[in-house]
Amino acid sequence: MIETDDDLYRVDQHWLGPPGRAFPRPVRWQAVGIGAVLLALSYILVIGVLSVPWSGWSVTVVLGLTYLGTKRIVDGLGHERTIRSLARSAINDLTSPRPAVKRNRKIRNAPRTVSITDQIARVRLAPAAGGHTTSSTTSR
Repeated sequence: MIETDDDLYRVDQHWLGPPGRAFPRPVRWQAVGIGAVLLALSYILVIGVLSVPWSGWSVTVVLGLTYLGTKRIVDGLGHERTIRSLARSAINDLTSPRPAVKRNRKIRNAPRTVSITDQIARVRLAPAAGGHTTSSTTSR
């Protein structure tokens, strides 16, 4: 039987809790650091930028944003995809060259008003290709 190193990665990357008191679910070490950064950022967003007064609800929102953001980031990480590679790919996506946007380009699916008579005038009453007819008077 060939042993893999998956168990080693699983054990080394998790904090099982303080001695004598294990958490119901192990916490990844990456989640602790990412959660601390996201806690500060969500606090700045909710309290500083949005000017929400300090209350139980604002603390709940800050903690909820921190939890959801941390879970979203950590779920995409593993021992083969690190936080450094995730950050590098995000930077590459944000700084990659994009084609120039033309300002006066016509929008393809722009809503427009068309009268029924214009639509009827556009209909062509040509016979179908191959000599087939679509009328109901064809013989069988």
